[in-house]
Amino acid sequence: MDTMAKRDITRRDEFIMAEALAFAIAALGRLPLELRPDNNIDDMKRLLDELVKSPGALADAQKTARRRLRALLDGPRNAES
Repeated sequence: MDTMAKRDITRRDEFIMAEALAFAIAALGRLPLELRPDNNIDDMKRLLDELVKSPGALADAQKTARRRLRALLDGPRNAES
C-alpha cells in the first residue's frame, strides 16, 4: 500500500527529480572507487528508469547532467564537449 499521496508541487516534480538523480549519478560515479557508493548509484539508476519512461528523454537527462558536472568541475569552457 502506498502511504504517500502523490502531489505535484511544482508541476514539474518528475522532471526536477529526474534531473537531480541524473546529476547525482554522474557526480557520484566520478568518485574514487573507495568512496563511490555503488549500491546507492544502482538504486538511483533504477529510480531514474522508473521516472523517465522515454529512452530519448533519459539520454537527454544524462547528457545534460554530464555537461553540467563538467562545467562545475572543469569550468564552463569544457562544458560544451
